[in-house]
Amino acid sequence: MAGSITVSSITLDSDNNFSIKSNTGATLFFANTSGVDIANSIGATAITSDKILSIANTKISGNIISSQITSVANTQLTGLIQAAQIGSANATLVTSGTLPGARLPAGSVLQVVSVNKVDTFSTATHGSWVNITGMAASITPTSTSSKILVMVQLSIGGGGNNYGRGYGVKRGSTQLNLGTYGTGSPGSFGASTSFSGGDNGGIFSAPFIYLDSPSTTSSTTYQVELFADSRSVTNTLINRTYAGTNDGGYGASTITLMEIAA
Repeated sequence: MAGSITVSSITLDSDNNFSIKSNTGATLFFANTSGVDIANSIGATAITSDKILSIANTKISGNIISSQITSVANTQLTGLIQAAQIGSANATLVTSGTLPGARLPAGSVLQVVSVNKVDTFSTATHGSWVNITGMAASITPTSTSSKILVMVQLSIGGGGNNYGRGYGVKRGSTQLNLGTYGTGSPGSFGASTSFSGGDNGGIFSAPFIYLDSPSTTSSTTYQVELFADSRSVTNTLINRTYAGTNDGGYGASTITLMEIAA
């Protein structure tokens, strides 16, 4: 039976409790100076969101689903937001910290290592490879999928009918990008030049550029090595002419490694 109760005032008991019970004795409404409790059977249908001003988070149990959240001020967030919870972020919003290399597009330069050699080097070895002192650089890739762009500018001097001169780069013991060995040729080089008897005052710059795939995240060393064919009769020189200060001059050489995101 429906009905209503109209009162002008309510006097509470000595415990300041007020309750309304059903005919079965179940509490439908209870209030005191600490708060108000309403039975679920009433609250589920009769209390709408516009009737609720605020609820202390200590009064909430269970999960709040995403559809029930319209917005949250970032000042109310504590702890870490997991990557899976971020759909997208405008790059202009990133104002501090370091952007992980994995977030950069393919082709991005992740790091650069460069070694410059200004002193001279000389070898009388012919017919085999010789490491050039001071022309090695090491890099630690951040990903096994990264590429390493190897760039070398080597200043080679020679003369006196030296014949063929060449050089290459090796990663560890693996020689990179050697040309195809031909019949009667002195060897296969990554870059090469030749000299004649009139080249005593010349320095030749032979560039080497190669995109390597080391497939590692360990420190990796790239060493520049020199080759003079067995017919050569004089020393092979780096960063100076055959004549030296008497005729010509000196140069410089560089090896640069660039990690490229794949």
